[in-house]
Amino acid sequence: MSIFSRIKAFIKQEPKEQIVGHSIPELQSVFVKPLISESFLPSFLKITSLEEVGIPAYYTSFLIDQKDTLNFLALVEANFNYATEKTFNDLLVKKYSNALKDEHLIFFTSTREFNAVTVRLVTNSAGFLDAVVGEKFSLPPPWVAFEGYNPSWWGGHMQGAQGYYNDNYFLPFFTQLSDSERQAYYARFKATDEWIKALELMYDEE
Repeated sequence: MSIFSRIKAFIKQEPKEQIVGHSIPELQSVFVKPLISESFLPSFLKITSLEEVGIPAYYTSFLIDQKDTLNFLALVEANFNYATEKTFNDLLVKKYSNALKDEHLIFFTSTREFNAVTVRLVTNSAGFLDAVVGEKFSLPPPWVAFEGYNPSWWGGHMQGAQGYYNDNYFLPFFTQLSDSERQAYYARFKATDEWIKALELMYDEE
């Protein structure tokens, strides 16, 4: 079950369930301003409204290269002011706010998955989400996420960690790249000819 399916299932669960380290009642106390219907910039981000569970805010989760972490944090600082923080599963969950706009951001970063930085956040700022899209953060490719993985095995109906990574992160990211962006992506992450062939064969069929 994807994180998005689990979020929708929270409405049937007890308040102890957590979204970015906070219970539903906790998030309802932070996000009170009604959401305005927004049309986000096209991107690979899967942005989910939490209104179905009574939270006027959006949730998203994405991967970025560790080198992009400082750029992401700078984007946060440019749009919000630091408010509070707490620990959840040994991770630091931070809350930022923009009092003038009554906008808030709750997020944490983790380096436990896919040799990348996973960002999970809740915010009611559509402008901030569009700013994240505009930064065009690069998602670490399969040969980084799964070091030593054979490129000839990449494809088909993958299961487990590879399937989750592909379905939720890599597929939406890679298929929206233009030809020139793909070439730049290959160069940045030093793709081998074998990996380029495997990816082009698989995703050109999408």
